[in-house]
Amino acid sequence: MTILFVFGINDISRIHAMINHEGKFMNVYDGNCFIRGQLPLKKGIASWVLLFGKGVRQRGVDFSRKPSLIFNEIADADTHRGALERCMELCSQVDTAVINHPEKVLRTSRDRVSELLQGIPGVTMPNTVRFNPGSPEDVFEAAESENFDFPYIVRVAGDHGGTSMIRVNSMDDYHALHVYPFDGRDFYLTEYVDYKDEAGLYHKQRIVVVDGEPVLRHSLYNSDWKIHSDSRKFMRERESWEASLARMNQMDTELIPQLRPAIREISNRLQLEYFGVDCNIRPNGELLIFEANANMDILLNPYPEMNERLNKIHARIHAMLVRHSGEQVI
Repeated sequence: MTILFVFGINDISRIHAMINHEGKFMNVYDGNCFIRGQLPLKKGIASWVLLFGKGVRQRGVDFSRKPSLIFNEIADADTHRGALERCMELCSQVDTAVINHPEKVLRTSRDRVSELLQGIPGVTMPNTVRFNPGSPEDVFEAAESENFDFPYIVRVAGDHGGTSMIRVNSMDDYHALHVYPFDGRDFYLTEYVDYKDEAGLYHKQRIVVVDGEPVLRHSLYNSDWKIHSDSRKFMRERESWEASLARMNQMDTELIPQLRPAIREISNRLQLEYFGVDCNIRPNGELLIFEANANMDILLNPYPEMNERLNKIHARIHAMLVRHSGEQVI
């Protein structure tokens, strides 16, 4: 039998096109965690199906043999609700083991995750609410009504990579909010927790959680509070790849094991088998959570220096697939 990987198109039926680092044209299906195609698997073990959102005609899916496992790659509760609902129907139809059941993924919007992860020992989970402002004034009114103190973070629901994220420090930031179209879309309002260290730097870790077990994917830092992959340029000016990898290996050995109780509780509450946690590991050993969901670039790796670290994650996912499907996958 095969493992069925399910991915989906967003609710506005749009895909992106790009030229990858090898110069090849490729379609990009946002909102999916992309396991199939990035994870080495033996020939014939994986099949796939693409699901559309509601409002688009969907060809029925028939199976001559029931798959041994469904891996739901659809990962964005904000932008892929239709595809996730169709995936729920598919999972009900097939009646087999499921990794990242779509019903659970639908609970991983930023506001729901904020609710779910409150009160975990050793975890700071900033408050997040969803709202629908029509103007900058509405942003300030919503923050006041929800008892948010300055500063706080505003972003468009469904956006990632910090593309629409603004930190509002005071009423003086009124004009900065005019970058938003305020065209009826939902926004998130998030409590800002300062995480600058004594050297004036901000550190962000990405922890991959596979069947409740954590492994460090990367650890980035910058002088700017918005940390993304482009922070590597800042880091390369201050430490070599060897020093960076040694620092991450030390974290894997000394810090990550201490976080297991908190990570397992996060996993229990989200009820996902595979997801990522973007966070800051605080000086007191606590986790400051930025986001926790399955919609993260984890296996994409443009840096050969990271191969050994990514291979560890591959091994964890292979073991998870074997555990849930009973198949040999490599």
